[in-house]
Amino acid sequence: MIEEGRLLSRHGFAKTNSWITIVISALLMLAGAVLFLFLLTAERAEDDRVQFTLLAGMACVVLGITLIFLRHLIKPKQIYQLHENGILVINQHDQKDHFIPFEKISDIYRYRSGNYTGKLINALAFRTDIYSAWNKISPNVAGSARLIEVIINQQLIHRGAAALTMLANDGHVSFFYLSPSRSLLKRVLSRNFLMMKEKQLRLSALSLSTDDQMIPIDEVHHIVYGGPGDPIELLDAQDRVIFSIPYMSLFSADLFIALIEHMIQSRIPIRT
Repeated sequence: MIEEGRLLSRHGFAKTNSWITIVISALLMLAGAVLFLFLLTAERAEDDRVQFTLLAGMACVVLGITLIFLRHLIKPKQIYQLHENGILVINQHDQKDHFIPFEKISDIYRYRSGNYTGKLINALAFRTDIYSAWNKISPNVAGSARLIEVIINQQLIHRGAAALTMLANDGHVSFFYLSPSRSLLKRVLSRNFLMMKEKQLRLSALSLSTDDQMIPIDEVHHIVYGGPGDPIELLDAQDRVIFSIPYMSLFSADLFIALIEHMIQSRIPIRT
């Protein structure tokens, strides 16, 4: 059994737990109630003034209720505690929790949490295997950027070392990926990342293979990646693209980049 280790930080609600939202909602509904009370206590009023006051009161109440509803709608279902040896995931519905050691994180999926984030990839989901549910970290989780950075770095440390050992022993490392159109569609239609038909990419010390092609590692001389929104490209000695995949379609893309860079700089001899 792996010990959780020292608690480093807590990552609860951020925007969804803001007192400002609650206060504004309460003030709007209070303003609406005051306007309705004014109508009931007023002895005489012109029809136009009554209609305007009634509409203003209804607008205040509806807007206040809408803010409360939106706050509940975007509230993250899971919050996190960062420990030295892993992450404690706490479900907000039943308050049940489970601890995930860093070394058990198999897949990381980075994505945009909304349509108005521009080119900023501001969310992450991770899981322990292909049969496990995704744990999502969105901007609504406090300190999400730092938590995401820690998870990626810890995967590089733990799974990276294990992957290099596996490659040296004539094994292979599997990565899963989605086509760009399917990836976008599932982000829009499936908040829980359900029913995603994933494809597999197999990396060994000798080759990189997909369902469609096989690239000898000896032919890979350069790797190019501009940023999370750009494709990852493998180039041959003549700087021709021999393999390309969008960063946002590849699970654990940072680990894939690190392994390819290592293999380019120092070819991995297979132990016999």
